[in-house]
Amino acid sequence: MGEQKAPLIIEAEIGGHQVHRMCIDGGSSFEILYEHCFDRLRLEIRNQMVPATTSLVGFSGEIKWPLGQITLLVKVGDDEHSTSTWMDFMVVRSTSTFNRIIGRPGLRKMKAAPSTTHGMIKFPVMGGTLTLRSSKIIPIKCAMISGPEDQPPPVNKVKEERNKVAINPKHPEQTVMIGSDLTKKTKSKLCNLLQRSVDIFAWTPWKYEGRSWQIVRT
Repeated sequence: MGEQKAPLIIEAEIGGHQVHRMCIDGGSSFEILYEHCFDRLRLEIRNQMVPATTSLVGFSGEIKWPLGQITLLVKVGDDEHSTSTWMDFMVVRSTSTFNRIIGRPGLRKMKAAPSTTHGMIKFPVMGGTLTLRSSKIIPIKCAMISGPEDQPPPVNKVKEERNKVAINPKHPEQTVMIGSDLTKKTKSKLCNLLQRSVDIFAWTPWKYEGRSWQIVRT
Protein backbone atom coordinates (compact mmCIF):
# COMPACT_ATOMS: atom_id res chain seq x y z
CA MET A 1 0.00 0.00 0.00
CA GLY A 2 1.42 3.40 -1.01
CA GLU A 3 1.87 6.26 1.38
CA GLN A 4 -1.28 8.36 1.79
CA LYS A 5 -0.71 11.96 0.78
CA ALA A 6 -1.98 14.66 3.14
CA PRO A 7 -4.12 17.45 1.68
CA LEU A 8 -2.37 20.63 0.61
CA ILE A 9 -3.43 23.29 3.13
CA ILE A 10 -2.57 27.01 3.10
CA GLU A 11 -3.87 30.21 4.67
CA ALA A 12 -4.72 33.44 2.88
CA GLU A 13 -6.32 36.83 3.34
CA ILE A 14 -9.78 36.83 1.76
CA GLY A 15 -12.12 39.78 1.83
CA GLY A 16 -10.01 41.34 4.58
CA HIS A 17 -10.23 38.18 6.73
CA GLN A 18 -7.29 35.88 7.51
CA VAL A 19 -8.60 32.42 6.63
CA HIS A 20 -6.95 29.17 7.75
CA ARG A 21 -7.61 25.57 6.60
CA MET A 22 -7.85 26.41 2.90
CA CYS A 23 -7.50 23.29 0.77
CA ILE A 24 -5.79 23.38 -2.64
CA ASP A 25 -7.67 20.94 -4.89
CA GLY A 26 -6.54 20.76 -8.51
CA GLY A 27 -9.44 18.41 -9.23
CA SER A 28 -12.14 20.94 -8.37
CA SER A 29 -13.76 22.96 -11.17
CA PHE A 30 -14.91 25.65 -8.72
CA GLU A 31 -13.74 27.60 -5.71
CA ILE A 32 -15.77 26.54 -2.68
CA LEU A 33 -16.61 28.61 0.41
CA TYR A 34 -18.30 26.58 3.15
CA GLU A 35 -21.25 28.10 4.98
CA HIS A 36 -19.62 27.90 8.43
CA CYS A 37 -16.83 30.16 7.16
CA PHE A 38 -19.13 32.44 5.13
CA ASP A 39 -21.23 33.14 8.25
CA ARG A 40 -18.14 34.57 10.01
CA LEU A 41 -17.48 37.19 7.34
CA ARG A 42 -18.50 40.80 7.92
CA LEU A 43 -22.11 41.61 7.07
CA GLU A 44 -21.15 44.00 4.25
CA ILE A 45 -19.21 41.17 2.61
CA ARG A 46 -21.95 38.56 3.09
CA ASN A 47 -24.42 40.94 1.48
CA GLN A 48 -22.40 40.70 -1.75
CA MET A 49 -23.55 37.09 -2.32
CA VAL A 50 -25.74 36.62 -5.39
CA PRO A 51 -27.83 33.61 -6.52
CA ALA A 52 -25.83 30.74 -7.99
CA THR A 53 -26.13 30.17 -11.73
CA THR A 54 -24.90 26.57 -11.81
CA SER A 55 -25.06 23.42 -9.72
CA LEU A 56 -22.19 21.32 -8.35
CA VAL A 57 -21.80 17.68 -9.35
CA GLY A 58 -19.77 15.28 -7.21
CA PHE A 59 -17.72 12.29 -8.35
CA SER A 60 -20.57 9.94 -7.48
CA GLY A 61 -23.00 11.99 -9.56
CA GLU A 62 -24.86 13.72 -6.73
CA ILE A 63 -26.06 17.25 -7.54
CA LYS A 64 -25.92 20.07 -4.97
CA TRP A 65 -27.14 23.62 -5.46
CA PRO A 66 -24.98 26.25 -3.71
CA LEU A 67 -26.54 28.80 -1.38
CA GLY A 68 -25.11 31.45 -3.71
CA GLN A 69 -21.88 32.75 -5.16
CA ILE A 70 -19.59 35.61 -4.21
CA THR A 71 -16.48 37.26 -5.70
CA LEU A 72 -13.69 37.95 -3.21
CA LEU A 73 -10.12 39.23 -3.38
CA VAL A 74 -7.66 36.49 -2.36
CA LYS A 75 -4.13 37.38 -1.19
CA VAL A 76 -1.61 34.58 -0.66
CA GLY A 77 1.85 35.20 0.81
CA ASP A 78 3.21 37.78 3.23
CA ASP A 79 3.45 41.58 3.19
CA GLU A 80 6.72 41.49 1.23
CA HIS A 81 6.05 38.68 -1.26
CA SER A 82 2.47 37.85 -2.25
CA THR A 83 0.02 37.52 -5.10
CA SER A 84 -3.57 38.81 -5.17
CA THR A 85 -6.44 37.89 -7.48
CA TRP A 86 -10.23 37.98 -7.53
CA MET A 87 -11.92 34.57 -7.28
CA ASP A 88 -15.53 33.46 -7.66
CA PHE A 89 -16.60 31.24 -4.74
CA MET A 90 -19.60 28.94 -4.55
CA VAL A 91 -21.10 29.11 -1.03
CA VAL A 92 -21.96 25.55 0.00
CA ARG A 93 -23.83 24.12 3.00
CA SER A 94 -21.88 20.97 3.81
CA THR A 95 -19.89 19.48 6.66
CA SER A 96 -16.17 19.92 6.05
CA THR A 97 -12.94 20.22 8.03
CA PHE A 98 -11.87 22.91 5.54
CA ASN A 99 -13.05 26.50 5.35
CA ARG A 100 -12.55 26.95 1.62
CA ILE A 101 -11.31 25.12 -1.44
CA ILE A 102 -9.29 26.69 -4.23
CA GLY A 103 -9.74 24.72 -7.45
CA ARG A 104 -8.40 24.90 -11.00
CA PRO A 105 -9.81 28.35 -11.90
CA GLY A 106 -8.16 29.98 -8.88
CA LEU A 107 -4.88 28.15 -9.46
CA ARG A 108 -4.85 29.40 -13.06
CA LYS A 109 -5.38 32.99 -11.91
CA MET A 110 -2.53 32.62 -9.43
CA LYS A 111 -0.42 30.87 -12.09
CA ALA A 112 0.30 28.39 -9.31
CA ALA A 113 1.86 24.92 -9.45
CA PRO A 114 0.71 22.80 -6.48
CA SER A 115 2.11 19.39 -5.45
CA THR A 116 0.42 17.26 -2.81
CA THR A 117 3.31 14.80 -3.13
CA HIS A 118 5.81 17.44 -1.99
CA GLY A 119 3.29 19.33 0.16
CA MET A 120 4.17 22.62 -1.52
CA ILE A 121 2.79 25.21 -3.92
CA LYS A 122 4.67 27.65 -6.17
CA PHE A 123 3.44 30.84 -7.82
CA PRO A 124 5.04 33.96 -9.34
CA VAL A 125 5.34 37.16 -7.30
CA MET A 126 7.03 40.47 -7.95
CA GLY A 127 10.70 39.73 -8.58
CA GLY A 128 10.59 35.93 -8.61
CA THR A 129 8.71 32.79 -7.56
CA LEU A 130 7.34 32.09 -4.08
CA THR A 131 7.26 28.56 -2.68
CA LEU A 132 4.93 27.84 0.26
CA ARG A 133 4.91 24.65 2.29
CA SER A 134 1.60 23.11 3.28
CA SER A 135 0.50 23.55 6.88
CA LYS A 136 1.70 20.53 8.86
CA ILE A 137 -0.68 20.65 11.85
CA ILE A 138 -3.99 21.08 10.04
CA PRO A 139 -3.77 17.99 7.78
CA ILE A 140 -3.17 15.79 10.85
CA LYS A 141 -6.31 17.20 12.49
CA CYS A 142 -8.26 16.64 9.29
CA ALA A 143 -7.11 13.03 9.13
CA MET A 144 -8.18 12.44 12.75
CA ILE A 145 -11.64 13.96 12.39
CA SER A 146 -13.20 10.59 11.49
CA GLY A 147 -12.99 7.79 14.04
CA PRO A 148 -13.20 4.06 13.38
CA GLU A 149 -16.97 4.18 13.78
CA ASP A 150 -17.22 6.57 10.83
CA GLN A 151 -15.46 4.24 8.42
CA PRO A 152 -17.63 2.54 5.77
CA PRO A 153 -18.14 -1.21 6.18
CA PRO A 154 -15.70 -3.43 4.30
CA VAL A 155 -16.79 -4.69 0.89
CA ASN A 156 -15.75 -7.69 -1.08
CA LYS A 157 -13.10 -6.64 -3.56
CA VAL A 158 -13.49 -7.86 -7.11
CA LYS A 159 -11.08 -7.56 -9.96
CA GLU A 160 -12.21 -4.83 -12.32
CA GLU A 161 -11.19 -4.83 -15.95
CA ARG A 162 -10.14 -1.45 -17.25
CA ASN A 163 -9.50 0.12 -20.64
CA LYS A 164 -6.71 2.53 -21.52
CA VAL A 165 -7.90 5.83 -22.99
CA ALA A 166 -5.79 8.61 -24.55
CA ILE A 167 -7.05 12.00 -23.33
CA ASN A 168 -4.66 14.35 -25.13
CA PRO A 169 -4.73 14.15 -28.96
CA LYS A 170 -1.40 16.00 -29.15
CA HIS A 171 0.27 13.50 -26.81
CA PRO A 172 -1.13 9.97 -27.42
CA GLU A 173 1.18 8.57 -24.74
CA GLN A 174 -0.77 10.45 -22.06
CA THR A 175 -3.42 7.89 -21.10
CA VAL A 176 -5.68 7.00 -18.16
CA MET A 177 -7.54 3.82 -17.22
CA ILE A 178 -11.35 3.67 -17.04
CA GLY A 179 -13.70 0.81 -16.17
CA SER A 180 -14.61 -1.49 -19.04
CA ASP A 181 -18.13 -2.13 -17.69
CA LEU A 182 -19.30 1.46 -18.26
CA THR A 183 -22.13 2.06 -20.68
CA LYS A 184 -21.29 3.63 -24.03
CA LYS A 185 -23.02 6.87 -23.03
CA THR A 186 -21.28 7.06 -19.63
CA LYS A 187 -17.90 6.24 -21.19
CA SER A 188 -18.36 9.03 -23.75
CA LYS A 189 -19.27 11.58 -21.05
CA LEU A 190 -16.33 10.49 -18.88
CA CYS A 191 -13.86 10.74 -21.77
CA ASN A 192 -15.13 14.22 -22.64
CA LEU A 193 -14.74 15.29 -19.00
CA LEU A 194 -11.18 13.92 -18.84
CA GLN A 195 -10.23 15.66 -22.07
CA ARG A 196 -11.60 18.98 -20.81
CA SER A 197 -9.67 18.52 -17.56
CA VAL A 198 -6.37 17.35 -19.05
CA ASP A 199 -4.56 20.30 -17.44
CA ILE A 200 -4.99 18.82 -13.94
CA PHE A 201 -2.80 15.78 -14.68
CA ALA A 202 0.92 15.96 -13.87
CA TRP A 203 2.88 14.03 -16.50
CA THR A 204 6.39 14.96 -15.33
CA PRO A 205 7.92 15.48 -11.84
CA TRP A 206 9.33 18.81 -10.63
CA LYS A 207 11.85 19.65 -7.93
CA TYR A 208 11.66 22.03 -4.98
CA GLU A 209 13.79 23.43 -2.19
CA GLY A 210 12.87 22.00 1.22
CA ARG A 211 12.07 25.24 3.05
CA SER A 212 8.92 26.69 4.55
CA TRP A 213 9.00 29.29 1.78
CA GLN A 214 11.51 30.49 -0.74
CA ILE A 215 11.71 33.43 -3.11
CA VAL A 216 13.58 32.68 -6.33
CA ARG A 217 14.78 35.74 -8.24
CA THR A 218 14.23 35.85 -12.00
